Amino acid sequence: MKTILFIIGAILCCLAGCKEKDWVEGTLSPVISIENLRLLYKGEELILNSDNLAGATQMNGVVISDAASGNVPEGTVVIQHLARKRIRGINVYVGEKAIDYKPGDSVSVAIQGAALKKEHGSLTIGGIGTNAIALISEQNTTHMQQVSIKQLTDNPSAYESTLIQIYAGDFIPEPTGEEFFVGDKVFSDGTAETRIHTETTADYASVQVPATASVRGIAMLYTAENSPEPEISIWPRSMEDIRAKTVILAWNLLGAVGNEATSNATITDPNLEIPTLSRGPGIAPQSAGGSYASTFPINADKEEAIEGGSYYEFSIKPKDNAIVSLSALDIILRIQTNAPRTYIWMYSVDGGITFNDIGEPYTWTTGFTDNNGIQQPQLDLSSVSDLQMLTSDAPVIFRLYAWGGTSISSNNGFRIGKSLTIAQHALAIEGTVVEESMP
Repeated sequence: MKTILFIIGAILCCLAGCKEKDWVEGTLSPVISIENLRLLYKGEELILNSDNLAGATQMNGVVISDAASGNVPEGTVVIQHLARKRIRGINVYVGEKAIDYKPGDSVSVAIQGAALKKEHGSLTIGGIGTNAIALISEQNTTHMQQVSIKQLTDNPSAYESTLIQIYAGDFIPEPTGEEFFVGDKVFSDGTAETRIHTETTADYASVQVPATASVRGIAMLYTAENSPEPEISIWPRSMEDIRAKTVILAWNLLGAVGNEATSNATITDPNLEIPTLSRGPGIAPQSAGGSYASTFPINADKEEAIEGGSYYEFSIKPKDNAIVSLSALDIILRIQTNAPRTYIWMYSVDGGITFNDIGEPYTWTTGFTDNNGIQQPQLDLSSVSDLQMLTSDAPVIFRLYAWGGTSISSNNGFRIGKSLTIAQHALAIEGTVVEESMP
């Protein structure tokens, strides 16, 4: 009996020993995230193996580069991955096979034996086998981060080799009409400056540079000509990533104290009446530099906000025989912690009798402590038929309603702004203005 008990006990100990190893060490994953892979680089080239990869053999991600357009380092595919609400990317050198991959391709990359190193300033995986990349699927979502240039330059490692967008900025110095994209162009959104880089092989290299644009592209650490060290820059993938902006009216609030009764537009097309920004009866002026600011009440939903008159308002009225079509609206907002977090733009073309929604309500989830304000997602106006071919007989009224605040007395400011420079619009409308010939 004692012998039997001894044998059973020995078996249980062996089993327990095996299970303890499983509990403590877990099951090794064959996939390492791009974020963890980047953390392995300590300033010197590293040959990837099972030890430093903790048993992993591959990484997965979605291609964001477009070798066919020509504006990417030669032979390079740029891959990014979204995990735990963070997007991280990395360059992969594949040589001539780069042309085989396009934006939206989901791929798996075998990385054992590859080299993790810096190439021209960017963290790159090199030395992979010719069949190291396997295509998993196509036409996947390529996530894009909206950032300010200051955010980009203050923390370049967080955005390197990922797809980003700067909603609006100016090329410096202002193009004269003979400037083309090829090379490096200084670009400012009012918070900081960076370079827009275009290779000579890019299919848009000979396109003229606009004065103002919205720019998307891959954030790339790159050593520019006459630069002592790599700097973060933006590499548009094609001309579709660069949208010239034609601003027909705008408010630059640099120097404003915030509590002005009204605010006239600082830029107005000569064929438009100068519009005035004002407040609804349900909100109160508030001091806030570089802004047009107000405190808002507690409104539970859009209906309460409308009934309570909690809105900002301005109108667009063409002069004489001008015809105006609107394409987009850009705004910077500074929203305090107890202020409304959800808003919607509405318009009226019948003198304010009825108002219609533009799109869906938008809810803020972050940025409440950013005192410089946050550029909001651009509002598309081009698809709203009522906002096309406007004449002096049919002016349009815009209102910005907001609701969902939590206090009527503390940190309840919902503000338009900030304008940090003379080039930064806090509120801007894009479109076209045509002066119709009289018979």
